[in-house]
Amino acid sequence: MHEGEIRTFSQRLDEIQKAYFPDIAVPLAFHAFEISSGKGRFRELTPETRTKLLGDIYGLFRQTAFPYLIAFATAVHVSVVRDPKQVLHDAFQDICQRFNTFLVRQFNRGHKDKGVLIIDQAHEEHYRSLLADFQKRGTDYGYIGNIVDIPYFAGLRDTRLLQFADFCAYAMFRRYERSDVGGFGAVLPRIDRRRPGGPPEGLKHMTMRACTCEACSWR
Repeated sequence: MHEGEIRTFSQRLDEIQKAYFPDIAVPLAFHAFEISSGKGRFRELTPETRTKLLGDIYGLFRQTAFPYLIAFATAVHVSVVRDPKQVLHDAFQDICQRFNTFLVRQFNRGHKDKGVLIIDQAHEEHYRSLLADFQKRGTDYGYIGNIVDIPYFAGLRDTRLLQFADFCAYAMFRRYERSDVGGFGAVLPRIDRRRPGGPPEGLKHMTMRACTCEACSWR
């Protein structure tokens, strides 16, 4: 997300919160799984209301176009999994590489911005180690010099940005685990592409099986 849009998007989520929870003044953490499952604070909402809430938040993805909001996602199929550490490494490396590629492309177009990673603090130690190694040795795809070397770690409740990322991840999970394209349909147009109508190069599906998903069909 471009830094100039952060406040606007945060305000839009604040407005959605006010519509569904008018009596709660402090920012409420919107977690896609909790809303869908009726967990925590969202238990008091009916299934129909929770579905509408999810739709309203995914609607924010539809309202903002490139380059103010760009999505990157990597799905890892069990056929390529060796162990949990390898999955974390491969998925994070792929996300970093795709983000860096976008920044390089923007730099070549005259937009000389660097990128900052905001990462959920739940796995801070692992991500710090991985990013430090990527910065020092490069990735399997090359160096990621357009991403600043100090990531920002925060909790889901601390920033609306991570809540947007959570909804993006949940949409991908539902698409690849449940064949549910509801939220995915809102996120897919925001996936990074080199040109309008081109392949969704910001989306990667790592699998050893034949696949015709939106990522694999362009290979």
